[in-house]
Amino acid sequence: MNQKLATRFKTEINELAEASRRLGEQRFVCSHGGNLSWRVADNLVLITPTKVTKRTMQPADICAVDLTGAVVYAGAGRRPTGETPMHLRFYEKRPDVRSVVHAHPPILTGFALSGRGDLLRQPLLPEPVLEAGPVLTVRYAEPISAALAAEFDRVIHLSNAFLMTNHGVTVCGAHDVGRTLDILEMLEMEAYSVWVAATLGRVSAIPLSDVADLERTLSTRKLPLPGDPRHVKSLVAQYRVATRGKSGAKGTTKKGNAR
Repeated sequence: MNQKLATRFKTEINELAEASRRLGEQRFVCSHGGNLSWRVADNLVLITPTKVTKRTMQPADICAVDLTGAVVYAGAGRRPTGETPMHLRFYEKRPDVRSVVHAHPPILTGFALSGRGDLLRQPLLPEPVLEAGPVLTVRYAEPISAALAAEFDRVIHLSNAFLMTNHGVTVCGAHDVGRTLDILEMLEMEAYSVWVAATLGRVSAIPLSDVADLERTLSTRKLPLPGDPRHVKSLVAQYRVATRGKSGAKGTTKKGNAR
């Protein structure tokens, strides 16, 4: 990283490298898989490089791009991840988002392979409901392509967690990249619990009447609803739309529009 950027964003660069190593150590990615980014200024995104194993990531490996994808900085032999268009799509479509983590954790990816992502759209455990929202499914498209980035447009405003068919999962958040990785870990554990419940015979969702109580919890704690704050105005409506499979209709989670 050049000296000016390295000094100004030293903490963020170190934290992004640390989150990358943590992603690899958790075995949520292998080989060169996965990528992470953090928008640290209006027009500056720190992002992991292509073809570098996450568990070996160092601060000097971290690249920087602007919101058009132009490379602001990349060290010798380094280039930003090929999934940069997908990350920039989040920052373009979701001004509230500050960080994005894409990975291939085995349980969530199993849901992405099995076609049973519908189970994860339900309100199942309080913490994921409050912090991530429904896990919505994105259709398969070629990795590292503009087509893949565009596939998120149907659902990007309705949640902070997205299952990618035959690929993996992407989580975004209005906070630092370490916190977004925390939420990914939580979702992987939720998926594990759902897998166990399905094996035992039944997956029980939280009734929407109780989701309303969780919405009150968010209000009491002055926490934001998961999803784009310009579109998501009700946690109950958000889950009603998700579980009815109508997540492509922009703005349908505003109060008065949900049916």
